[in-house]
Amino acid sequence: MCHLGCFHNGIILTVNYFKICTAKIQKIFELATFFYKILLFCEKIRIFAKKKLIMIQRKQSIFLILSLLSFVLLFISPFASFKLGTEVTCNISILSIGNLEGFTKVNYMFIIMQALTTLFMSLVILTIFMYKKRALQTRLCAFILLTNVFLIGAMFITINLTLSALNLPKGTPITYLFPVYIPLITLLFVRLAQRAIRKDAALIRSLNRLR
Repeated sequence: MCHLGCFHNGIILTVNYFKICTAKIQKIFELATFFYKILLFCEKIRIFAKKKLIMIQRKQSIFLILSLLSFVLLFISPFASFKLGTEVTCNISILSIGNLEGFTKVNYMFIIMQALTTLFMSLVILTIFMYKKRALQTRLCAFILLTNVFLIGAMFITINLTLSALNLPKGTPITYLFPVYIPLITLLFVRLAQRAIRKDAALIRSLNRLR
């Protein structure tokens, strides 16, 4: 009976040990599956990033990104200033006039400038990601240039209307800050991007003819 009991206990221990080993193997397998899924996900990210990097490295995308960054700077910086009296300096930006709280006579011009700036940046982002459709990119660049020209006009109209609304004498000195030149710089960037897009399109057409 003693031998039988020992044999029975041995079988129970063996079964329990087998269950523990099976559970550990299952956990190891689940962990390996989890890491394999992570590796697959990382590989997909790498392939996606590589495709986007190739797109970003193209000349037109670089010019468009530079124009976008330039407009972000314009959006947050004053582009002109003037003195109200002897001590108060008022800075005009796309958003408002600094040190002139409660002045609302030309608010509609700031709304127009903000709308044009937002439209410009949205069109630039759309153009960057339309890199497979070069004809559409070219047309979008034309709209971007037009938006830019309208914004330049709106900026100078805002300055003149502000001075008139404040009844300041003609010839009041205006200090034009660096951001006022940003739309001119972005005109150059967008024009260079448009030119690069057309070159790409011409190259692809010539390759298609050779085939």
